[in-house]
Amino acid sequence: MKKNILFALLLAAIACTSQNPQTKNSLDGRTFKIENYTGGKMEGTEMMMFKNSKVENDECTKWGFGDAAYTLDNNGNFKYTLTSDTEGKMEWEGQATGSSISGKMVWVKAGQDDIHYTFKGEEVK
Repeated sequence: MKKNILFALLLAAIACTSQNPQTKNSLDGRTFKIENYTGGKMEGTEMMMFKNSKVENDECTKWGFGDAAYTLDNNGNFKYTLTSDTEGKMEWEGQATGSSISGKMVWVKAGQDDIHYTFKGEEVK
């Protein structure tokens, strides 16, 4: 009986101190190939690259959007906003789980209706 209790306590201690790789507070060093959808139709693919506490999307840089700092919680939920002097802003939010990523983005630009996208993708190793 005492062995069972000690074993249970040991397992609980290991479970409480083990770090889950999905919940570390950084996506730095990871790159995801994502597919963007609007209106249920795939609009294209791009690379989402996290490094030095910032994120950059390769297709967005072609439109003048720079990199941006991102926030990440312990559940893999992230947010960031890309801005461009001429193209407005893109507000991204999503979740990274294991090697998968998904979420939504809205492109806000003066003179046009907001464009809402969803995205999903996989980590590139």
